[in-house]
Amino acid sequence: MKEAIGGNWLFMIVIFFVILFAGYMCLSINQTKAFNVKNSLIRILERNGAGLTEVTDLADDIYFTEEVTEELEEIGYRINGNCNSDFDGDAEWVGFDERGNIASGAAAFCVRKVNSASATLGAPMYYYQIKTFYHLEIPLIRSIFNLTIKGDTKPMI
Repeated sequence: MKEAIGGNWLFMIVIFFVILFAGYMCLSINQTKAFNVKNSLIRILERNGAGLTEVTDLADDIYFTEEVTEELEEIGYRINGNCNSDFDGDAEWVGFDERGNIASGAAAFCVRKVNSASATLGAPMYYYQIKTFYHLEIPLIRSIFNLTIKGDTKPMI
């Protein structure tokens, strides 16, 4: 009887560590995808976003929507989140879906345009902030934490 209980406990400990390791692997994969999407979106915005007056103009830009769709499909990013969960600053987040169109509910990524005055040039400058989402998903338990990654483009004139 004593060995049966010991073997059972050992089996439970092994299962616990397997689930813990699988959760860590899922978190690192989701985080890597979110970082790749953020970096791709920053590169696309730096190339196509100069001169746009509003963030909503990005949805009308044919190159932006095509490039976003291609990048998200290539990376395999399918996570959605809430853009307005935290309001920090004067500009509001605009959510976009996987096709690069403005999303009203859950969005694949969020963009906002932030004005920043340049003391050296005296010209009005701005930059874009990107927010992507990832979550900790442990098998059999599902999603536990929803986390975000933020990034900024270079200042634009």
